[in-house]
Amino acid sequence: MDSEVIISSIGGFGRYQKIQLAIFSVPWLGGGLQLALAIFILRVPAFRCAIPGWENDTYKVQSDTHAWYINHSLPSDNRKCKVYQFNYSDFNDWNTSKEVNCHAWVYDKSSVPSTAASDLNLVCHRTVFISTINMLLMAGVFVGSLFFGTFSDQKGRKLSLYLALLLSIVTVLPLYFVGSFEALATLRFFAGSSGASIFMVAFILAIEIVPHSHRSLVGLFSHIAFATGQIAMAGIAYLIRDWHLLCLAASLIFLPFFLYWFIIDESPRWLISNSKVEEAKDLFEKIAKRNKAVFTPSSLQQSQETTPQIMDQTKPAQKVSLFHLFKSRVLLIRCAIISFNWIVVNMVFFGLLFGIGELGLNIYFSTFLFAAVEFPAYVFLYFTLDRWGRKPLYCSLILLCGVACVSSSFVYVWGKDLFGLTIFLALIGKFSVSGASTVISNIASEILPTVIRNAAFGLCSCLGRLGGMSAPYITLLSNYIPTEFGKSLPLILFGVAALVAGFLSLALPETLGENLPDTIEDGEKFGR
Repeated sequence: MDSEVIISSIGGFGRYQKIQLAIFSVPWLGGGLQLALAIFILRVPAFRCAIPGWENDTYKVQSDTHAWYINHSLPSDNRKCKVYQFNYSDFNDWNTSKEVNCHAWVYDKSSVPSTAASDLNLVCHRTVFISTINMLLMAGVFVGSLFFGTFSDQKGRKLSLYLALLLSIVTVLPLYFVGSFEALATLRFFAGSSGASIFMVAFILAIEIVPHSHRSLVGLFSHIAFATGQIAMAGIAYLIRDWHLLCLAASLIFLPFFLYWFIIDESPRWLISNSKVEEAKDLFEKIAKRNKAVFTPSSLQQSQETTPQIMDQTKPAQKVSLFHLFKSRVLLIRCAIISFNWIVVNMVFFGLLFGIGELGLNIYFSTFLFAAVEFPAYVFLYFTLDRWGRKPLYCSLILLCGVACVSSSFVYVWGKDLFGLTIFLALIGKFSVSGASTVISNIASEILPTVIRNAAFGLCSCLGRLGGMSAPYITLLSNYIPTEFGKSLPLILFGVAALVAGFLSLALPETLGENLPDTIEDGEKFGR
C-alpha cells in the first residue's frame, strides 16, 4: 500500500492537514518560548562585590559614606569579582595591596528585581554554571531525541508525542518554585528532553500526513512557529520582570496539552509500516471525509499499481530497528554527514543565541531582532526550497553563515567603531543558519526510510545536539583567553566549522520531488 498515492488521492494538503498543522503549531511555539526563556532567567544584571562587613549593602549608592567604602574596599578595575583584603577587627583597615576573590555580590535591581543568575549568584568563578545549565538543556535534547525517536518508531507517533507533551508540563510548572542550582539544572534538562521530542515527533507526524509537494511547507511552518515563540517570550519578559512569575506565565501555554490525546491521530505511514492496515484504512477514511474527498478501493488499486511490493495484510511486518542503519554503508555515511552538519548548525545557532547579551543591545530588543530575522529566512526558503532544491540551497546557506561569522569576528575585535556592521554580520549569520536548520531537517526526514525514520532522525538530531551542548562553553572562551584573538575565537570556530560542513554536504543526494523511501532497500537506492 503506497500511502503517498493514497494521501494525494484523498485531498492531498486539504482541510485535515491544515487543522493538524494548526494543532502542532502550539507545541512548536512552546518550544520557542522555552528556548528564549533561558535568555531572560539566566541573564546577569549589573553587579559588583558586596562590601565586606557592610550590612544591607546595595548596588545603588546610598550616600557619600557608602560611595567612599565602595571606592576603598573594591579595586577600581575589577569590582565584580575582587575585593581588597579586609581586617574584620578594624572596619577601616583595608590592605589595598592584596586582592582576594569575593563571595557575596549585590545586583542592580533597576531593570529586573532578580533573575535565576542573581538569586543563585552565578557570577565570576560561578559563571560557568550558567553554561552548565544551558549545556544540560541541550543534553536533555540529546537524550530526548534518542529515546523518543526510538520509542515513536516502536509504539507510534501519537503516544510518543503525548508522553513528551505531559513531560513538558511537569517540568515547566515547577520552575516557579526553584530555589537551587541543582533543581534548576535538573528541570532544564527535562525541559530540553521534552521540548526536543515534541518538536521532532510532531514534525515527523506532520510530514507523514502530507504529500511530498508540501513537505517543505511543513518544515517552514514548524520553524516559523518556533521563532514566533521566541518573539512572544521577548514581549512577555518585557512585561513580567520577576523571573519566577515569568516561568509561571511561560508554563500556561503547556496546559492545553492534556487534551492532545483526543485531537491528534496516528501517522498512517507508521500504521502501514507496522501492519496495522485496517487502522490505516479507517484513518484514510477520516482524512478523506474531512477533506471532502472519497476513499474507495480504487485508491488502494491505484497505490498498488505504483508499488512494486504489496504488503500482505496477513503477514506480520518485519521488525526493523535502528541497528539496521549500521548494516547499510550508504545510509550510515549519509547519516554521519547529516549528523555533522546538524552539530555545526546547532553549535552556531545556539552560540549566537547565547551570545546575544555580548552585542551591547537591549536584551529584549536583541532577542526580538535575532528571532525576527528568521522570518525573512523562512520566506526566502518558501520561494526557493521547491525550485532550487534542498542541497544547493543548504550548501549556499551554511557557507554564507561561515563567511559571515569569520568576517564578524574581525570586525568585532578590530573594528569597534563599526558597531552597526558587527550587528549586520551577526544577523546575516543568524539568517543563514536559521535557513540551514530548516533545510537540514527536510533533508534528513526525506533521505531516511520510513521503517527507521523517526529513530534515525532522532539519532542524527540528538548527535546534532552535541553542537548545542558545546556552544555555551565555546562562547566562554573569550573570558579565559584575555587577548584580541581570544575575543574573536568563538566566532572564528563557528565560521570555520560552518565552512567545513558546507563542503561535506555536497555528498548528499537531492531530495526535491522524490517519494519518501519506505524500506532500507529504498533508502539505499535513493538518489542513485
